[in-house]
Amino acid sequence: MASSSANCGVCERRTIDKPLIVWCTECDEGLCEECHEHHSLSKGTRNHKTISITEYNKIPIEVLRFSQTIHKDKFILYCRKHECPCCSKCIVENHTECHNIDNFDDVIQNVKTSKGYYQIEETLIEVTENLQKIRQQQQANLLTLNEKRKEFKKEMKETGTMIIKHLDKLHDDLIKNYDALEKNENMKIRQILSSLEMHGNEIVKYQKSIANIKRYATDLQLFLSIKQIEKDVMNKDNILHSLIQGETLNYRALNYKINTAIQNITFDIKNFGEIYFETEPCYIVLSRNKTKQAQIPVPDVTTSLLDNIKLQKCRQIDMQGTNICGCCILPNGKLAFTYFCDTTVKVFNIDGSKVNEIKMPSNVYDIVYIRADNTLAVSSGTSRKQCVTILDFEKEQIKKTILLESSNFGISLRKNKLVCSNKKKGILMIDPKDSTTTTIVRAKMQNDCYTATFDNKIFHSNPTTSAVECFSLRGKLKWTFKNKSVLKNPRGIAVDKDGNVYVAGMNSQNVLSISPDGKQHKIVLGASDGLNNPSALCYSKSKKQLLVANCDYDAHLFDFI
Repeated sequence: MASSSANCGVCERRTIDKPLIVWCTECDEGLCEECHEHHSLSKGTRNHKTISITEYNKIPIEVLRFSQTIHKDKFILYCRKHECPCCSKCIVENHTECHNIDNFDDVIQNVKTSKGYYQIEETLIEVTENLQKIRQQQQANLLTLNEKRKEFKKEMKETGTMIIKHLDKLHDDLIKNYDALEKNENMKIRQILSSLEMHGNEIVKYQKSIANIKRYATDLQLFLSIKQIEKDVMNKDNILHSLIQGETLNYRALNYKINTAIQNITFDIKNFGEIYFETEPCYIVLSRNKTKQAQIPVPDVTTSLLDNIKLQKCRQIDMQGTNICGCCILPNGKLAFTYFCDTTVKVFNIDGSKVNEIKMPSNVYDIVYIRADNTLAVSSGTSRKQCVTILDFEKEQIKKTILLESSNFGISLRKNKLVCSNKKKGILMIDPKDSTTTTIVRAKMQNDCYTATFDNKIFHSNPTTSAVECFSLRGKLKWTFKNKSVLKNPRGIAVDKDGNVYVAGMNSQNVLSISPDGKQHKIVLGASDGLNNPSALCYSKSKKQLLVANCDYDAHLFDFI
């Protein structure tokens, strides 16, 4: 081990203090100028390598701590099996059964120009780059958390304002209704009071008249007057009795009843929302010296093998209608289609025979199967009734209606939650159990956009721009595919088990497959396969089939081969 003294080792043993100027790496000792001269001329040490003390001090302290000896003997051999240097005693004590032993000087010869040294240098550079990548990724995560917090607070504030505004409107509407009813009832009562006052005045007038007639008129005049007054008084009395017998004089108290849902809001709603983490795999590609492209821990999605995708038609279905916007393969092999203008959902057997036809309360656009409760979720497109309808197709009953604020088009499923393209709000995630919605991509969407999901990604077709977009669950755009030479007016979209994306090109008359990273593409179906304005498609993982529905009249079912 290196000495901590700043004096010449030889002179120090002679009790002389002289500053060292060089260091002999083989003697592991510092030398002064005089001793260095003698050291360089002596037969036993003339070939020893020395370095200046300045250079020696640049060697890291961790390296200086490495001992060049064990058992106080120098290293002479190197054991390949245990990857360690050995002295003569080491061989006897620990390496008697080791066979792959080399001369230590041969092992360390030219080590500074060896391949191993350069590999270490390259590895250090790569580790530095990898650290930088991870650092950047984590910094980006911090920025995302900060941006998400701003978005969260903004949405909380907007939601709170919307609720208060809505409650204020309900409050004002109820008061206006109360005021209107009270005003109307007051008017009726005042009319009755006015009529009663008029009748009362006439009775008082009769009372005064009859007294004067009795006092001053003749008997004949009194007789005739009494008959007329009696007739008028009886009329008045009849009017009063008719008021009593009818409902005009019923005592009407204007009462009220507050909506129990509003009264119970503090009991029924326990929180403003839910805070949770959505985890995505780390997609950092780390470089390694031995394996130049080691990607951890990401599944291999860049090699999509699009060339291996082959489809064979197994069935053509006469759909008996037009304006088909959505299709779905059910677990039992039956096929469901939506007929937008007819506001109808039809279910067919695999042989093309119709099983049932369900009339819906609104237009129907896209459709997806919910395995959890064996139902179908149907979007409404540009229908006046903007909603998603949950349909029990076996009982032909509407199970639930989820009202939305604007038109909604493509609909897909991720972990029993619906992912829907909404015109004003963007891409929404809807929980069919409690109808709560979460905005994933906040943007205005075009008509006729479709969605599909795979792992932690959402795919979205945009017919206006003829583009296909891939988003993370946090709404971050990961890639965009756009190539009008192969894809025009993309509509229905689906994803297979390997993450390959399939898109129906309505104007390009084809189905295009896109690799999971959006970099590769291949036309897998065309007009020769029966496609004529294809509008919707559905992939079945269990059956390894792809269903493609044309806008009008027919659909085609293909097997993956």
